[in-house]
Amino acid sequence: MGYDGGGGHPTRFELLGQGKFKATMVCWIQGLGSLVAWNSVVSIEDYYYDLFPKYHPSRVLTLLYQPFVVGTVAILAYNEAKVDTRKRNLAGFILFCLGTFFLIVLDLATSGKGGIGPYIGICALVASFGVADALVLGGMVGDLSFMFPEFMQSFFVGLAASGTVTSGLRLIAKAAFENASGGLRKGAM
Repeated sequence: MGYDGGGGHPTRFELLGQGKFKATMVCWIQGLGSLVAWNSVVSIEDYYYDLFPKYHPSRVLTLLYQPFVVGTVAILAYNEAKVDTRKRNLAGFILFCLGTFFLIVLDLATSGKGGIGPYIGICALVASFGVADALVLGGMVGDLSFMFPEFMQSFFVGLAASGTVTSGLRLIAKAAFENASGGLRKGAM
């Protein structure tokens, strides 16, 4: 360990380096968690096409998600001086968790039946994912920009990994439940 010029105390940068790996892993997990909800919806669109064949879920859900992201980012950019970034991040992650939970509850409550009601519910949850995405991504990038560059890199690697992880899990689940009764729904759950 280096010294700060006297007294045998470690320097500030050496103290920061001791927890840097853990902080980098936390940033990766936050990146993974911030897009896993949306990537899960995108990866189970084959189930939604089976459930809602008339409503074109792949097109509609994607086109519904983006305006909520852009609108929320515009509102947050306009009010950036008044918004507490930490509360913004927490609100976004909580919204992701609740949206994912209610997506499962909606499917269980409707017993996997199609119809306009469940489809509108899924659309509302996808819109909430868009709002949560705008809250989290802008807030995390803003907070991480004041820290080590490795933290922001780790966060973005986590974002990329969320797509890979959810796609891989979907392929495994689809293969495992391929011949089962109601396998498409079981694999999506």
